[in-house]
Amino acid sequence: MSEATPLVLDVRNVAKTYAGGIEAVRGVSLSVTRGKLLALAGTSGCGKTSLLKMINRLEETSGGSIVFGGQDIAALDPVVLRRRIGWVMQGDGLFPHLSVRQNVGLIPRLSGQDGARIELRVREMLDLVRLDPREFGDRMPGELSGGQRQRVGFARALAGEPELVLMDEPFSALDPITRDGLQQDFKSLQADLGFAAVMVTHDMAEALIMADEVAVMRAGQIVQQGTPHTLMTAPADDYVSGLLETPRRQMQAIAELAR
Repeated sequence: MSEATPLVLDVRNVAKTYAGGIEAVRGVSLSVTRGKLLALAGTSGCGKTSLLKMINRLEETSGGSIVFGGQDIAALDPVVLRRRIGWVMQGDGLFPHLSVRQNVGLIPRLSGQDGARIELRVREMLDLVRLDPREFGDRMPGELSGGQRQRVGFARALAGEPELVLMDEPFSALDPITRDGLQQDFKSLQADLGFAAVMVTHDMAEALIMADEVAVMRAGQIVQQGTPHTLMTAPADDYVSGLLETPRRQMQAIAELAR
């Protein structure tokens, strides 16, 4: 691995078995380097969200290991680990009783930073996600649009300067125009800040557009992992082809309209 792209996350033969012998994840291995986005895609119940939650120990593994920043996460305090990893979920997950400023400043405050430093960080983060701190800092989440709340969610996730950001369907609740704008802004933020990211999505078009690599999951296993170009030109099987059918059909329809 080159020094320019250090390994941030290394998932090694990870498994998750729930009560009753239900195997949600079976022998999954993957890695993510600095500045890259890996999308976990597949139909509902394929194990992608269970895998995501094991990375920050919201779920514990049943086998295998996960190495983050060169350390096995099993040896780390789960609370400390989660403060080092950004987390963005569907529907923003903001605390409704806290202002925008308080939500964004939560991780720096829990890390023991002083008030002046926290305020500076909050302003930096809100500027990054294109929300004016003077206009939005004292607003409550209920006073924001869906797109504004999601931007605050990203600002909160990045406020702790994480090496890794985990995202669970972060754009799915947004209207198409807001969604497209926020996707582009996120990619710009990642390019500027250099963090690694893992995103769960059921939308294959989103995975192809956003990700540097896509890992397609079925029945708890990765059936194909590669660049968007690789998946589009050489799908591994009929399952992967089926997931690609919708974006293919959309592209063809748009091409026909442009003729």
